[in-house]
Amino acid sequence: MTRGQILELKDIEARIKALQAQADKIKDEMKAEMGNDEHREVDGFTVNYTIVISTTLDSKKLKNELPDLWNKYSKEGITRRFSIS
Repeated sequence: MTRGQILELKDIEARIKALQAQADKIKDEMKAEMGNDEHREVDGFTVNYTIVISTTLDSKKLKNELPDLWNKYSKEGITRRFSIS
């Protein structure tokens, strides 16, 4: 591993972040234009902006209010994190 690799990686990550911000801005503009429409046809492309309903578990609340149940059904995962500072 070299300083050059680290600097190259940081440069690439910065460019990715900038491009992602540009993509997000364009998506936000398109969503605003669509309003409540869920589908739009544009020059052979279908653009979808649909409502998705999901159910999630409030793990903080469960841990605070029912710690025994939390302990019974929770499990730990082990991963490795790569970072450069």
